[in-house]
Amino acid sequence: MNTILIADPEPVCRQQIRQHIGGRPGFRVVGECGSPYETIRYVNALEPDVLFLDVQLGGERAFDLIQQADHLPKIIFTARNESHALRAFDHQALDYLLKPYGAARLDAALQKVVSRPPADRLPDHTFASHPYPKNLFVEDGGRLRRIAVNDVRYFKAAGDYTVVFTEQGEFLSSSGIGSIERKLDPALFVRVHRSFIVNIERIDACYRDIGKLYLVMENGQEISVGKHYMNPIKSLIL
Repeated sequence: MNTILIADPEPVCRQQIRQHIGGRPGFRVVGECGSPYETIRYVNALEPDVLFLDVQLGGERAFDLIQQADHLPKIIFTARNESHALRAFDHQALDYLLKPYGAARLDAALQKVVSRPPADRLPDHTFASHPYPKNLFVEDGGRLRRIAVNDVRYFKAAGDYTVVFTEQGEFLSSSGIGSIERKLDPALFVRVHRSFIVNIERIDACYRDIGKLYLVMENGQEISVGKHYMNPIKSLIL
C-alpha cells in the first residue's frame, strides 16, 4: 500500500486528487495540508510514500520544503503551468502534473509510483571487486586532509553539502550525500535516513521508541532510522 500526502493551498485541487486515488487499489491518502508548516510537520509525522506538492505552496519556498523534512517521499509536483517544470525535475520530481488534472494523467503519475524501486532497496553491487577507497580527502582550512574511511563515524546531509563526522573532528564536504554514498562500501556504510549514512562498526546501540528505531553512535549521537531505510538495519538484528 502506497501512502499519499497532498499538499496544496487549493481545497478543490486536494479533493480532486483524493477522489481519484480513492478508487485506485494500492493507494491510500493519509493526509492533506495547505501550508508549508503543515507540510513539513505531516511529512515528518506520517512519512508518506508519495507527496503531491503544489509548486506555489509557500511561494518560492515550495522547492525548499523537502530539504527541511526528515523524511524523503517520492514527489509529484503540481502546477498551473509548465514554468517550474525544469526546476521540479532538478529536485528529483517523480512527475509534474498540470491543473486541472485529467484522470489519465493522474493514472500515469500513479503508475510511476509503483514502477519506481522503493527507497529502501539496496544498490545491486554484483561486482565484489569494486575498488572502494580506504581513504578520503576532506577540506581542512586551505588544505585537503586524508582521513581513513574506517575512522568516519557517520555522514550528515547539510543542504547541498555533507558534514563528515570522524574521530579527528568534523569536516564539511562540498559533495552531496547521495554522491558520497555511491563511493562507499555498502558492507560498511549504510544509509539509514535521507540525511544520514552511518558506519555500522560505529553503532554502539539501538532502541525503539514510539514505533521508531533509533541508533546510538559511539559519540552519543542518536539517529532516527527512516521508514524506507529499515531493511539494512533489520538484517543486522539477531
